[in-house]
Amino acid sequence: MNNLTIKIKSNNKIIGIQILRTILCFWVVLDHLLCNKYRNKYHIFFRIRLHVPCFILISFYFSFRTISERNFEKIKKRFERLLIPYLIFPIIILVINNICFTLLNSSIFGYSFSFYDLILQYIIGRKIIGVFWFQFFLIWVTLLFVIISILFKEQYIFILELLYIITYYLRYSNINYNLFLKYSWLIRLSVGQFIEVLPLSLSGTILSSINIFSILKNKTKKTILFSFSCLFFIYKFNIFYEINSFAFDGIILEIGSVLAFIIFYLLGHDYEINQSLNNIINNITKYTNGIYIMHYMLIKALIKRINIVKSGTVLGCVFIYNISYFLSLIGEKLSKNTKLS
Repeated sequence: MNNLTIKIKSNNKIIGIQILRTILCFWVVLDHLLCNKYRNKYHIFFRIRLHVPCFILISFYFSFRTISERNFEKIKKRFERLLIPYLIFPIIILVINNICFTLLNSSIFGYSFSFYDLILQYIIGRKIIGVFWFQFFLIWVTLLFVIISILFKEQYIFILELLYIITYYLRYSNINYNLFLKYSWLIRLSVGQFIEVLPLSLSGTILSSINIFSILKNKTKKTILFSFSCLFFIYKFNIFYEINSFAFDGIILEIGSVLAFIIFYLLGHDYEINQSLNNIINNITKYTNGIYIMHYMLIKALIKRINIVKSGTVLGCVFIYNISYFLSLIGEKLSKNTKLS
């Protein structure tokens, strides 16, 4: 076993996945800020939008053992990580936004929020902070998987596989799409797309349950080459027909996310990384969750006020990403100091 594998296990982190999370996080910023001119220029990143699907798959791949073994201490910590920002940040944004709107006649969003908006944010994951539908999804699917694990201890994976087949049928038969199409965009892009992204969490869980990388451990280079080839083929040729959807259309996202996940998981296993470089990578990649939350609010606050953001260029995306990183870093330092005091 090489040095990288030892370090990965001792730190409970996988360098390739840390790097992938950073790429995905910047991809999210690109998706939310980049103007159409540059979207066309960098169309390869938007032909198949794997950023959020990959995040979901990664989350449930690494939470499989915690949920399947009903480790309630770790489950509690997972809910705390998800719920604390989900409950607190909308209140902070509502207060700051409304104070600015009242006193300065200018606010982050250009209008004030009501208490009803706050309740709606909590119920469907959208209204004040749109990107929090991701937290909304993680919270409810984690709860769903925990309940299934408790009720069906021995048949846990079988029930999830059955659930995957059901979601596949609901999407490709247009039942899910037709059911929610008549509702407002808020409902369509939260509850309606729930069924569209559920298979991604199921894919991550099932991959973890079969211990996929133990199967592939002696075929690393061949697997990486094969996965790259398949990913290129998927991007180059439209081999899967598109389905009616609200945001996430079909099995192509699951296949693409699985391939990208496998590639980055395995990439580091044939290379040695010294401790210094390992630490640098960890420091660069450790705030992806904070960046995901902060970038959306920064874009809303600065899109009409700072030219580099208003222009919708790649440089503007880098600017937003870096500011989000440093705000996340400051937030961590402040939370640590609060705990120490």
